Amino acid sequence: MNYLVHFFLAGDDEELRLGNLLGDFVKGRVERFEHPGATERLRTGIQMHRAIDAFSDRHPAVHRSKQILAPEYGRLSAVIVDVFYDHVLARRWTEFHQRPLPVYTQDVYRTLCGNLHRMPAGVHLLVDSMTRGDWLRGYASPRGIERALQGMAKRRPVAAAIGTAGRLLTDHFDRFSADFDEFLPDLRARSAEFLEKRSVG
Repeated sequence: MNYLVHFFLAGDDEELRLGNLLGDFVKGRVERFEHPGATERLRTGIQMHRAIDAFSDRHPAVHRSKQILAPEYGRLSAVIVDVFYDHVLARRWTEFHQRPLPVYTQDVYRTLCGNLHRMPAGVHLLVDSMTRGDWLRGYASPRGIERALQGMAKRRPVAAAIGTAGRLLTDHFDRFSADFDEFLPDLRARSAEFLEKRSVG
């Protein structure tokens, strides 16, 4: 659910952006994913999304962040940490990217909206909601994160409890931010390694 982190790691590569978005929607073997306009680079983006998620699940800094939330939210802590890390990235965006966040997010929205015909119909509503609500830029504010968590709680009954987690972001922001600082360089290195192996292969 950490859309901003995934797009950030995809760089300016539109195919990787699309694939990273589809990572939560495409199930099974990626090489079997067929849709009009699907490319090998897009499939690489889907695999990149999965590699990012797998690496994140094992990282000690992410584990520490989850432990802050686990007493109250249990298994849902992983989803909440994803969203909180998007907040840290958005709030401190100028430390990590040359372009201003509003400019960057509009570029991402252009990529998504301009390629809707190349994505399964089930993704269209997400793209519409994300662009109309300007989710990515909204992640920079605690209120934007609250809206994101509450929206997820409404859409997924199994995750209904996470709608109340926003208060912990403010209470423990410095701890989440420190964990993110340890995590992001390792994640960027892992992503670069993944893409290099794919290009060689």
